[in-house]
Amino acid sequence: MHVQVHTSTGIIGTGETYYFGSTVAHFIHDYVAPAIVGKSALDLDQINRLLTTYVGYNGSGVETRARSAVDIALWDIRAQAEGVPVYKLLGGNAPKLLKIYNTCAGVSYMRKSNQSSSSWGLDSNEKEYQDLARSIDDAGSLAKELLAEGITAMKIWPFDLFAERSHGLSISDEDLKLGLKPIRDIREAVGRQMDIMIELHALWHVEPAKKILNALKEFDIFWVEDPLIPDLLDEHSQLRANGLPKIAHGETVASKFRVKRLLEEHLIDFLTLDLGWCGGFSQGLIYSQLAKKNGVQIAPHDCTGPIGLTAGAHLSTAWDGPVIQETVRAALRTWYPFLVSTLPDVDGGFLTLTSNPGLGTSLRSEYLNDPRNNLQTYSDLG
Repeated sequence: MHVQVHTSTGIIGTGETYYFGSTVAHFIHDYVAPAIVGKSALDLDQINRLLTTYVGYNGSGVETRARSAVDIALWDIRAQAEGVPVYKLLGGNAPKLLKIYNTCAGVSYMRKSNQSSSSWGLDSNEKEYQDLARSIDDAGSLAKELLAEGITAMKIWPFDLFAERSHGLSISDEDLKLGLKPIRDIREAVGRQMDIMIELHALWHVEPAKKILNALKEFDIFWVEDPLIPDLLDEHSQLRANGLPKIAHGETVASKFRVKRLLEEHLIDFLTLDLGWCGGFSQGLIYSQLAKKNGVQIAPHDCTGPIGLTAGAHLSTAWDGPVIQETVRAALRTWYPFLVSTLPDVDGGFLTLTSNPGLGTSLRSEYLNDPRNNLQTYSDLG
């Protein structure tokens, strides 16, 4: 779901969020637009207060996703008005090389809002960039191909099907062995030249998660992402034993108090915040400052859309220290370019932003005028 915010001076800001986009769009037209039209686009604090509703303010639900998209657009406006890239407003000085990893999704991955294997797009007819299917059946060859492109980190999720089978309550030794096979194939194909991230998609209870993490110790895993069902915050401490992989978490977290606890109690090593889900740049900047204070790296989430990727890259560019940025080559090289005018430059294993004002990109007219879109316009003029 994309939102454009128009100002009386002719500046247009662009925002984005994902997951049940039509529902978010309805909320924007029903509540958000009437609340902010006529207000100063530069008064971010006032608008954030207006859009922090009594219900839905403390999670990544519809209200927060709507506020996130608008906040991203307003930061885009503010940076354009000052003639600087957003990363400069966030504290950065200049473009820099950001190390990337490739999330091994396919071109048709998650085309509907449904977190299950039924949305993986494995039945797609696309021939190129079927990275998800290959991560299951041909992981070693995929690792070699990515490495040849200069990409030295990849993320896969070989255990999800087993979580669906048991509702995350258990994993058998046989299923564990099957889940480890793609990881073993990668190590046999390219050794330690490839960093491996394992995504668990918050599908597991603590005991099977511990079993998986213990089994991963021999493979020198870069991180394990979202290992536990989201409500199991206390149980994260049980996954912090010596020798277990590092933990990445946070893309669906939109509570400052939860983020603060995750960081201050050292329950995670990487904060994978998503600006389209946590409240936009205004909240994301607060979370990244908390992360820095507690010695935790940020690793902004992608796998949702080109504005989300660009926004995350601006936050990463402003970050003072090592950072790794998620990318999805299957999206970057196929449907992302259809939506926006400019994408970050990705060369080998690194990403760089332009120095253009604002986000440095906008929605393409071909996309806006595509008859398949449900394009809606709100105006206080009726």
